[in-house]
Amino acid sequence: MKRLLLITVVCLTGLSLTAQMQKVKVLTYNIHHGENMKGVLDLQGIANVILATNPDLVALQEVDSVTQRTKNTDQLKELAAITGMYTYFAKAMDYDGGGYGTGILSRFPITEAITLPLPSIAKNAVEPRVAGIVTVKLPGDSLLHFISTHLDAERSAGNRIAQAGALVKYFKETNTPVVLAGDFNAIPASKEINTLKKLFTDATQQMGPTFPSDTPRVKLDYIMVHPKSRWNVTGARIIEEAVASDHRPVLSELELK
Repeated sequence: MKRLLLITVVCLTGLSLTAQMQKVKVLTYNIHHGENMKGVLDLQGIANVILATNPDLVALQEVDSVTQRTKNTDQLKELAAITGMYTYFAKAMDYDGGGYGTGILSRFPITEAITLPLPSIAKNAVEPRVAGIVTVKLPGDSLLHFISTHLDAERSAGNRIAQAGALVKYFKETNTPVVLAGDFNAIPASKEINTLKKLFTDATQQMGPTFPSDTPRVKLDYIMVHPKSRWNVTGARIIEEAVASDHRPVLSELELK
């Protein structure tokens, strides 16, 4: 009788632990301000990728907000209308009558949102860089930090290393689970990626090249998590989309313990 009771308790405990797992599907996509590989503005092409992959959280880079080059379209607002998701736009700079930066789409309610300026140590930096950071409320009321960022594209790695270090410093003391996603403009063996790995775990570590989208040669796009002990990576893949943008979208399926 005691043995049966013990087996029952163990089984129930296992079910309880399984029930506590929160599945989170994350997509990151540099959308090239909605301009496809044919040089045509086609935001619907980006929306189609999001609809087809059905993510919970989306990190977008190179997003325009009411600029003249994208016909004064609020791109994030349009994508939200198509996908039915919550949004946050992190403006990196004023551009062409509007704004330019990174965006976030979320199926979960956003409870807090900030734009974190990232450092630039090089005098020749072409544009400022930021991280859009939101806190979302998951089913069961637990919280999650989600970040969309686009690190510097200069040939010199100095700015990217400084920016990676700033992200590590910002999230080092947090007790809340974190997902960091974006176009890091760095290959996996680079110092800037190794800097991020001092805190974060690369959920896309086994994936290949993501840029350029028609004939990918280098991996620039990543999804990372922290702390490692809170996350299981159950799947990660590059979406075979070669036209909608100059980067391929990256999808990761995660479980939060």
